Amino acid sequence: DGRRYRLATTTPAFELRSGVDWFELRGGAAFDDQQVPLPVLLDAIRRQQTTVALGDGTSGILPEAWLKDFAAFALGEDEGDHVRFQRSQVALLDAMLAARPDVSWDEQATALRDRLHAFDAITPIDPPPGFTGTLRDYQREALGWMGFLREFGFGGCLADDMGLGKTVVVLALLESRRLEREQAGQTRLPSLVVVPRSVLFNWQQEAARFAPNLRVLDFSGTGRNERQHLIAESDLVLVTYGTLRRDAAALADVGFDYVILDEAQTIKNAHTAGAKAARLLRGAHRLALSGTPVENRVA
Repeated sequence: DGRRYRLATTTPAFELRSGVDWFELRGGAAFDDQQVPLPVLLDAIRRQQTTVALGDGTSGILPEAWLKDFAAFALGEDEGDHVRFQRSQVALLDAMLAARPDVSWDEQATALRDRLHAFDAITPIDPPPGFTGTLRDYQREALGWMGFLREFGFGGCLADDMGLGKTVVVLALLESRRLEREQAGQTRLPSLVVVPRSVLFNWQQEAARFAPNLRVLDFSGTGRNERQHLIAESDLVLVTYGTLRRDAAALADVGFDYVILDEAQTIKNAHTAGAKAARLLRGAHRLALSGTPVENRVA
């Protein structure tokens, strides 16, 4: 067809750099004197192409092994000359890069990878001093599991039968976070819990009973504009799914410590307004709670 083709003269080399809560995977390959950055390679692989357009008008032939070995990297998001992965994907990155000798990890990424390798088991945690209740053994295990998720930047879904105390465990978690910031001399950082209106009062009662030191803000009903400035002064902000849908833009402007969805099966349909609003929320950590058995179809 009159086109000129080039074979790859180097295999892709990778460099992993850390951001605030993400990783940047950089790399590329050479076809003679033509350099191709990783996002361009991955775009061709996503399209199931066997060649990639080079800067001089020629085409580079993608080895068949690359089509298989690098397909998983397409789970990241292209950002200019690199691919971005969330902090929660560190285990995925480690698995994808483990067998490759030509990879450099920066100091922060290496430390997180080493902690993941050293992880042995989840250790039950006792509730903080400001918590006024007593946790059962399985609740202490749940609290330890939440600590594990936070350490590695993972989100989680706590699903068990109704009445086993998911709310109480979350309150113990939020009280421990409040105490940590207080002891470190840091300002308050609110956490958001989204609930059905039917359990809003229950959350208020349980918080007053088990974690009285938490500043709780009911951000539902009328007059929310007058209470919006109180969000930054609160430890726990309660909002209903209905309010979330209506005030999604305003709540999306707030950086929360935890974003927690109670009765999370409410947004199992990703195309609903509630699900779309929930994805706009910004939280350093995310949890979903459900008393409904987890279904084998989550979309």
